[in-house]
Amino acid sequence: MSLSRPDGLRAGFHAEVHDPVSGLVHAGEQWVPERFLIEPHEHPVWEIYLQLHGVTRWVAGGESYLLQPGHLFAVPPKLEHHLAGRSGNHHFYFAAVDLDPVVRRHPSLAVDWPAVVVHREAGELAYAFAQLVRELTTRYEYADTGLSLAVDHLVLAVNRAMTPTAAPQLAIHPAVRTVKRLLDQEFDQRWTLRRLADRVGLAPSYLAELFTDHLGQPPHRYLNERRIDRARQLLDSTDLTITTIAHSLGYSSSQHFARTFRSHTGTTPTAHRQGTPAGGASDGGDRGDADGDADDVGA
Repeated sequence: MSLSRPDGLRAGFHAEVHDPVSGLVHAGEQWVPERFLIEPHEHPVWEIYLQLHGVTRWVAGGESYLLQPGHLFAVPPKLEHHLAGRSGNHHFYFAAVDLDPVVRRHPSLAVDWPAVVVHREAGELAYAFAQLVRELTTRYEYADTGLSLAVDHLVLAVNRAMTPTAAPQLAIHPAVRTVKRLLDQEFDQRWTLRRLADRVGLAPSYLAELFTDHLGQPPHRYLNERRIDRARQLLDSTDLTITTIAHSLGYSSSQHFARTFRSHTGTTPTAHRQGTPAGGASDGGDRGDADGDADDVGA
């Protein structure tokens, strides 16, 4: 496997893998500037994209597709596709996968993918992609097994996105389920309790009480945990600056991000990245549990 950064990226990587066991051909995560172009190309296997931030327009097989944050874009083998024109700054995951080894491991995943582009919302696919990126950018024990499991998880997530028929088995208030999904998938947004409450038609105080009763913590704490989980991954697998990471996660400043990170982990973002104890250092001051201002959920 080789990791590289194509010329012109703001951040991110491209991993050439060509692993016949897992089925992964290549994958990566990229932060793309406005003037970056992806020329027409095709692959002998499926290529899966997940738009994380920004809006892009792709062309595949002569058809145009607008990708919003949270959109899955899966291109079948041997279909030419490209980024149509110049887009604004954007951020996406991608992976090219040979499905045959995956299906040999898990015959139940042999659901026929259509012979055309798949384009739909699939925000939960981010979990599977994040795990794949961890396996590619971190030296773990049992690396081969970890990579195969990550590819299997990704294919499973795509299958589920194509047939979204999940039926919750745990009783949970519909408003709490909606807010949890928003915080899981759109943790980069500047959520306030009022804004969340408006989305589900409840009073803010009642929503906070319901959320805490069901999940054991208030919305602001839950949101910050999602953000800090993502921050750890970005600190471990990219060279994005602390300020860039803070803004990408929805924090108003790097100082606020650093205080919140330390409150949740006991160390600073810089110390975490360097693998050293935080000691008395601070990336932006430490003034208690910085879970947000009075009106903010976690920003």
